[in-house]
Amino acid sequence: MNNQEEEYFAIKVVRRPWYQWILWGLWLTLEIVFSQAAIASAKEFEPRAAMVFWLLFGVLLLGGIIIWIIRRQRLI
Repeated sequence: MNNQEEEYFAIKVVRRPWYQWILWGLWLTLEIVFSQAAIASAKEFEPRAAMVFWLLFGVLLLGGIIIWIIRRQRLI
């Protein structure tokens, strides 16, 4: 006989307001646009423009990660 205890896990899905989905979609769109612009500028040998676009991409990415961590820990 098995004397193993069964473990149960519950997944809680939290509904988000409609405007949060729009803001996350806008964030993702901007990330795609800036990364594409940075790659295109680098291929056209425009290092200053590529650096600006990579910095914008990085700032947006870091901001999104910070917001995600704060929301996940329910600090907001």
